[in-house]
Amino acid sequence: MKSTLDCIPCFVSHTLHVAKMVTDDPAVQASIVKTCLSEISKMDMERTPPEMARVIHAVIRSTTGVDDAYLKIKDESTAFALKLLPQLREDVAKASDKFEAVVRLVIAGNIIDFGADRHFKLETAHHRILEALDAPVDTAGIARLKKAMDHARNILYLADNCGEAVIDRLLIELYAGKITVAVRGYPILNDVTRREAEMSGLDSLARIVDTGDATPGVSMRHSSPEFLEEFRRADLIISKGQGNFETLNDTDRPIFFLFRAKCSVISALLGDAALGSLHVIARNL
Repeated sequence: MKSTLDCIPCFVSHTLHVAKMVTDDPAVQASIVKTCLSEISKMDMERTPPEMARVIHAVIRSTTGVDDAYLKIKDESTAFALKLLPQLREDVAKASDKFEAVVRLVIAGNIIDFGADRHFKLETAHHRILEALDAPVDTAGIARLKKAMDHARNILYLADNCGEAVIDRLLIELYAGKITVAVRGYPILNDVTRREAEMSGLDSLARIVDTGDATPGVSMRHSSPEFLEEFRRADLIISKGQGNFETLNDTDRPIFFLFRAKCSVISALLGDAALGSLHVIARNL
């Protein structure tokens, strides 16, 4: 999807928020904001919002020398989800339709996102994830997802956030023999890299690859040739999270998007969907 004018205030607000996360020096914060404002003013509106986030975080890294602003948050999210996972397994075991319950929880796990929601609190996550077991969702889409995953031979699973990736294990382990998990190539926001994929236990279930890039999504123009080959080779792609949806909404590959709507721009794109709503969207199938 293209960036919109409504994305610009979010870019600016996010820049200031992360600047304050990585430094207490007002002069450095001002330098970051001014440089990013200049970059935003030159932004190609044909590009996706995650591609602009890539630029913003490159400025922050080069200005402060902080390579992973969300490192502590990522580790806390992963530890939290690992403790929560046994309870979620019990919830699945009680469900009449276990696959549907797994998919609901996997989508609900997308709520663990400190990039999209700076006010998010881990202590509220369990309750909000469990709400997804009864929330409106496209159950026909879930049935279609199961059929596609059952028949696929080579599934590429695009992970998103730390903590969420632990909950993804519920779905990945059902198809572990034919899934490859893709993560970010470099730290960006609270997204999963190889380091956190291993901390989450994903490496025990599937082969891990990375995009070779620091976009909080999948940028076809910045991803490595190795990742692009994995993307082309897969006969089914499972895309987790809003950032992956924003960058791949126009792809011609067979893909399912599993995510929660987190901003007004995405809600409008989805036909005025409610913020926080669960989505299972198929393309090219």
